[in-house]
Amino acid sequence: MSIEGKWNLKMQTPMGEQTPILTLLVKGNALSGSFAGARGTANFDGGTIDGNKIAFTVKIEAMGQTFALECKAAIDGDKISGEIKSPMGPTQFSGARA
Repeated sequence: MSIEGKWNLKMQTPMGEQTPILTLLVKGNALSGSFAGARGTANFDGGTIDGNKIAFTVKIEAMGQTFALECKAAIDGDKISGEIKSPMGPTQFSGARA
């Protein structure tokens, strides 16, 4: 099953529950896409795919600064789970195909 498409995520953060939408695009073994949340949409490229595991870094603008979010996740059918590391620390997330 392809990992491409939109994924509805759910995570608890210091600012409360967040429900971003992750869009994944695959070209060969290259991963790109977008991360759309409360602070807008940020595109990324240069992500990696290893079997059912993905990893990417997306840069977002918040509070007048740019922050890098490092994301690692595993996809199992129509479910996704993983961790996002931010300057505020790691946050676990889960989600499903949109």
